[in-house]
Amino acid sequence: MIFHAFLATRLHPALPSGAPGPAVMNAPQLDHASRAMDLFRPVLFSLVGAFFALSGFLVTGSAIRTQSVVTFFTNRALRILPALSVEVTLSALILGPALTSFALGHYFSDPLFARYFWNIVGHVQFALPGVFGDNPWPVTVNLNLWTLPAELYSYLFMLLILASGLIRSPHWTRIVVTIVAFVALVAAFAYPALLPVKANNTHFTEWYIVFMFILGSAFFLYGQHVPLHAGIFVASALAFYAMVYFDLLLPLAGIPLTYCVLYVGMQRFAWFDRIVRVDLSYGTYLYGFPITQTVTWLLLHHVPALHSPARLFAATVLITLVATCAFAALSWHWIEKPALALRRFLPPAKKAARLPPEAPIAAARATAADAVHG
Repeated sequence: MIFHAFLATRLHPALPSGAPGPAVMNAPQLDHASRAMDLFRPVLFSLVGAFFALSGFLVTGSAIRTQSVVTFFTNRALRILPALSVEVTLSALILGPALTSFALGHYFSDPLFARYFWNIVGHVQFALPGVFGDNPWPVTVNLNLWTLPAELYSYLFMLLILASGLIRSPHWTRIVVTIVAFVALVAAFAYPALLPVKANNTHFTEWYIVFMFILGSAFFLYGQHVPLHAGIFVASALAFYAMVYFDLLLPLAGIPLTYCVLYVGMQRFAWFDRIVRVDLSYGTYLYGFPITQTVTWLLLHHVPALHSPARLFAATVLITLVATCAFAALSWHWIEKPALALRRFLPPAKKAARLPPEAPIAAARATAADAVHG
């Protein structure tokens, strides 16, 4: 959320493909912002990549546990579609009409309005008619939705594994996942112009975050051979940082990142569990950017004293953090949790094939497979 506030208020030039761009900084602003962000860029790259690696790990556990295409597909749909549908509908029917610069008749008749609902099925649309046209980051309602197609491709990959029946044999599943990952790596090294790893200066390309999902799946399947060790974690973190910062062997950067994600995910943080008792991750993803844009728009139009970029950034961060957490909590309690409760009507999972727990990651897989992605 803090980075989104920076994008929306400090005009940092980082775009997913197809998204409208920000207004251009003047030279001193751009130089100052670039220097401040350069050392932080590998962390920005890690954010979406880490989510897809963790998702691949957890979703593979869910697939092995259920061994059913229908159950797997229903689980994924219940996890994604209800909350996404509500967010898209709220943006189109409440946020848009409230903030559009168009007359309401013009707003609802504009093709962009109807087109915005394609987001629900993964065909990403960033704009609503007349909304946020004069924001520092103009026109874009929800930049975060750029990852939806990659998420659907990732689930399609796992659906194919399920539909083929390979999931019943961990041995053959390992072989297939390994071959796919190896072919992707070879292709990335052989054809870097066709398969670039970096989309821009903040995030990986779409194909590479799908590759991160496959890496997460591979770590689940090979968990019995992967030790958890603080030294390996530190070395992996340093390796990822160097690879991304200096563009060294870049297609391999996802491997140490995936290890770091799983190492952190397997640690116990009792204090965090006591404080955070609900899953706000999906709601934060859905509402973080639209709220950032809305807060920026309101402050620019109604609080002239905050037109200084520094003041605007600070106020936007504070208000956005509170508002996004509130919306994420409401989304969890009113939409996501009730939708996930419908899984009790699904047929019971088949008995999953045994995966020998010979290492800490393997020992934790059973718990991970029953996590919120389940």
